[in-house]
Amino acid sequence: MLKSKDFYLKNVYNSEGRKLGVIEDVYIDFYKGKITGFKCSVSALFSRKNYIDIEDVINIGEDIIVIEEKKGNGLGLKSLKNIEVVDINGIVKGVFEDIIVDEYSYLIKGIVISSGLIDRLIKGKEIILLEQCILGDEYILYNGKDNIMFKSIPHNLESKNESSKA
Repeated sequence: MLKSKDFYLKNVYNSEGRKLGVIEDVYIDFYKGKITGFKCSVSALFSRKNYIDIEDVINIGEDIIVIEEKKGNGLGLKSLKNIEVVDINGIVKGVFEDIIVDEYSYLIKGIVISSGLIDRLIKGKEIILLEQCILGDEYILYNGKDNIMFKSIPHNLESKNESSKA
């Protein structure tokens, strides 16, 4: 599984080996639950081609190799950052922070939300399923149940320090 931050600032090359730029944003289709493409910074001076369709991607490793660059745009993840996630009772669960993506099919498996800096350190980040969310203009509506929760908790540094002293 990958997070969207695994794509940012990766170098993009075409199939002939020419550098096209670096990844600036990830475009998604929220309703189909998949990555549709990437926004690439333009390295050529007068080029307007800055969109890489996910179908044109040959390989994603340390760098991204693509068939071609196109003109286009989509729903960028950067525009969704820090949008509130609200449950059906109107209670704010947190803010949108990242997505979790399948590395082979590029389907979005989950959304990472955070409820603040202090809560992030104590409770960790919450992961909710995309199928239980509806994207609105001002917030993301979460209509899932709270009895099953996934969390991403920071590693306990004290246990590492105690084991290194022994």
